[in-house]
Amino acid sequence: MASGRAGGQGLRAGADARRWVGAPRGTRCDSGPRTSGDTRQRRAKAPARDRLAAAWALVVALAACGRPEGAGGPADGAALRVADALAAGPVEGFERAVAPPQLVFPRDHGPHPGFRTEWWYVTGHVASAAGRRFGGQLAVFRQALAARGPPRAGALAARDMVFAHAALADLDGKRFHFDERISRAAGDLAFVRGPAADQPFAVQCLDWSAVGAPGGDGFLPLRLAAPARGFAFDLELSPGKPVVLQGEAGLSRKSGEPGNASHYYSLTRLPLAGRVTCDGEVHDVRGEGWLDREWSTSALGAEQVGWDWFSLQLDGGVEVMWYQLRRRDGGRDPWSRGVVVGRGGAATRLEPAAIELLPEGEWTAADGGARYPARWRLRHRGEPAFDLAVAPLLADQELRVIVRYWEGAVGVDGTFAGKPARGRGYLEMTGYTTR
Repeated sequence: MASGRAGGQGLRAGADARRWVGAPRGTRCDSGPRTSGDTRQRRAKAPARDRLAAAWALVVALAACGRPEGAGGPADGAALRVADALAAGPVEGFERAVAPPQLVFPRDHGPHPGFRTEWWYVTGHVASAAGRRFGGQLAVFRQALAARGPPRAGALAARDMVFAHAALADLDGKRFHFDERISRAAGDLAFVRGPAADQPFAVQCLDWSAVGAPGGDGFLPLRLAAPARGFAFDLELSPGKPVVLQGEAGLSRKSGEPGNASHYYSLTRLPLAGRVTCDGEVHDVRGEGWLDREWSTSALGAEQVGWDWFSLQLDGGVEVMWYQLRRRDGGRDPWSRGVVVGRGGAATRLEPAAIELLPEGEWTAADGGARYPARWRLRHRGEPAFDLAVAPLLADQELRVIVRYWEGAVGVDGTFAGKPARGRGYLEMTGYTTR
């Protein structure tokens, strides 16, 4: 199946590269919700600042020298929180997102090295001809270690890290697989390149890759290859609905402080086809994907601890995106935003005053280290009006990687514009760790 190549190009890690394979990760069977009353072993809490410093020090060390099989890491104890990762580090010398960007495609599908953090995020639902259903995720991040400076000598000198998360939800087998990769962006270990006139877009992190296929615009079709323990996929994301600029023409403000923002756009419905391997069985699949692109230097404010992000594809050809930023006091941040994308691609912005987002129930991780809402109700009182119940298709879709968060396949049921509506999508929940 997936062999570490993409788009017909030999994108392989060097022989000395090692995967980040620290426990806990791998495969989990879905056992349904757990209650917070279960008896658990709890480790002593460390101050968030100390956890952050230790986790980033470990990341840099691992990026520098690889990681031996079976070694422990932040996921063995208190994982780095996503909000801490986005708020960490100096901003001096980096560009800031302060005004709507003047985007040109396919150029801006590629990297923006003047910013500290950047990601390419693909999620999707696929099924085999026999009806076997899967949800998939591949997220690749570029994280600068320092602002631009004089070139450093040495084959392994690097300014950036590249790290990636992949997950496969076997919805009918009720199993969830995930893994990660991390590397310095040096040599052929990891890189982000193109698209340019003579070079398609390509991002590689060790043996995982996403590469623009020949015959396209340099970005789409995009070949996704992620061989991992217990699962793999080799999928192609093809052109579909047009780019949607999120926020203010691509400027997504996360707080009132200038620069606490990102440049953000989405491709909300793209044909997705190829092969997935799950527990040794290969399945030819097809379905639909969603691609999010975002880059920033400091995205979150000091009082923001996490977010809940919904990317929903309704059966009638309409998409709904909503992200809720959460504050330390438990309230919703007023900078939460969203969009509805019509069948023809026209976007309607959603404002927080017209949105009601209600958590229902609770799901607790087996180790007690995180508690998440079990399902959600998303309502919009404006036009178009909708009332959507969003529920995980597997309860346990938590990724315990360098950061700990829940991201997984969901089903959607309710009403949209006064008519019954069903669909599917992805939900990401961060900031729910208990230690």
